[in-house]
Amino acid sequence: MNETAHNTKQTRSPALAGTGTGILILLSLIALMIMYTETMLIAALPTIQTQFNTTTAWTAWVISIYLVVGAVATPILGKLGDSYGKRRFFLVAMVLYTVGVIGNGFAWSLASLLLFRAIQGIGLAIFPLAFAIIRDEFPPERVPPATGIVSAMFGVGAAVGLVVGSWVANNYGWQTTYHSVIPVALVLVVVAALTLKESPIRTPSRVDFPGAITFAIAIISFLIAMTEGTSQGWTSGFIISLLALAFVFIIAFIVIEMRTRDPMIDLAMLRKRNVFLPNITSFVSGLAMFMLFQSVVYIMEYPAPVGFGTDIFRAGEILAPAAAFMLVAGPVAGAIVTRRGAKLPLFIGAAILAASFYYYYLFRATQAQVALGAVFVCVGVSFMFTAMINIILQSVEQAQTGAATGMNTVFRTVGGSVGPTIAGVFLATYVAPIIIQTPRGPIMGPSLPTAMAFDYIFLTGFGLAVVAMIVTLLIKGPVKVTESVTQAAEESLAEAHV
Repeated sequence: MNETAHNTKQTRSPALAGTGTGILILLSLIALMIMYTETMLIAALPTIQTQFNTTTAWTAWVISIYLVVGAVATPILGKLGDSYGKRRFFLVAMVLYTVGVIGNGFAWSLASLLLFRAIQGIGLAIFPLAFAIIRDEFPPERVPPATGIVSAMFGVGAAVGLVVGSWVANNYGWQTTYHSVIPVALVLVVVAALTLKESPIRTPSRVDFPGAITFAIAIISFLIAMTEGTSQGWTSGFIISLLALAFVFIIAFIVIEMRTRDPMIDLAMLRKRNVFLPNITSFVSGLAMFMLFQSVVYIMEYPAPVGFGTDIFRAGEILAPAAAFMLVAGPVAGAIVTRRGAKLPLFIGAAILAASFYYYYLFRATQAQVALGAVFVCVGVSFMFTAMINIILQSVEQAQTGAATGMNTVFRTVGGSVGPTIAGVFLATYVAPIIIQTPRGPIMGPSLPTAMAFDYIFLTGFGLAVVAMIVTLLIKGPVKVTESVTQAAEESLAEAHV
């Protein structure tokens, strides 16, 4: 059977030889477009809050809903792609992402924006499917450089989005950035439909729909409770009911996963110390990074004395160096993994993350200090991403690689969805009116977050990073990495940058 599959692939090679470069260019442009679109949105969050007259807690859902839906949709579309064709479901994800982009540009309320962002979140499955296509269709020696090129586009797209995208949003409105992406997205969908060949490789598996549904209900219930806790009261019947609902459905999810043949999260695999503990650090790193971006944007754009009163463009400029440093930090961490094992860079990354949040607690009086802190956070997260994936891959059988990295993606994405919500809760809870000086004397202006709100955010990040450091010490080390594991990790890291 293996020989037949090998011959099938060989017969396709001549056809693909002329299009391999084109496929790589296509996937790179898609990565560039998506990261441009997503990072542009981060700097526009305060403007969206003002335009739709909502709270910081609900504005955080603009990021969270995209990540929650992505965490649920990615394993579903990935398994459907394995069973029925990766090209087919890659195009499904592309079309849904494009529909979300179009809808975002014309959103008329926060509810409509969240709906289209949820549709867009389904498109997060683009990248696991794209890397699966590369693994299936490219010769083995071309897989690492191909995934490396696409991964580099994530960093380039992030830098472009934070600078160019925020400039467009600042001068022409954040909706215009989406309008400018629409023709690009449509062209890429058409090109993908015309150029991508369907992979002959099939890996039949069952989609864990019950697990996905219970997981989604549990996470969304918890996030709504966090969002509404400030306004409804943390001891109100509504909030307690939501938290109880989240608890019931997470228990139901665990029961379902234990009994399902092809679970969304393989709980048996989590029994391994060097799988469970790195996934905890993955959750923390995703949470910390998105909590930071949410906070820094508000610091930059809120008026004094809360922030610096800058525009969207300046907020993007402040974060751009941090995105660029992620491109450098990843390879450095990879070199340490190769020489000293993966446990050391994971601990270094968690320590840098802890120091970064404590730095923000003490120093954020100037824009330069804010920019420097963002660089430290992103370097720490890059070290953690690089190390944790290598530890996990070294700790599972080769046949479990896909399930293990998919599980890691779920933990990281869920952490990313919780991060902005936590930041939004603090920003909505600790507020005070600003005093505006006028020729007729001081008047009371709008209520804005106080310095205490940001203090609590950064102390929370510091505490979580310290937990990650302690967790890292419990990992069996130093976790030396073989060449095959390093190659698989490079592919998984490319997905991690999304």
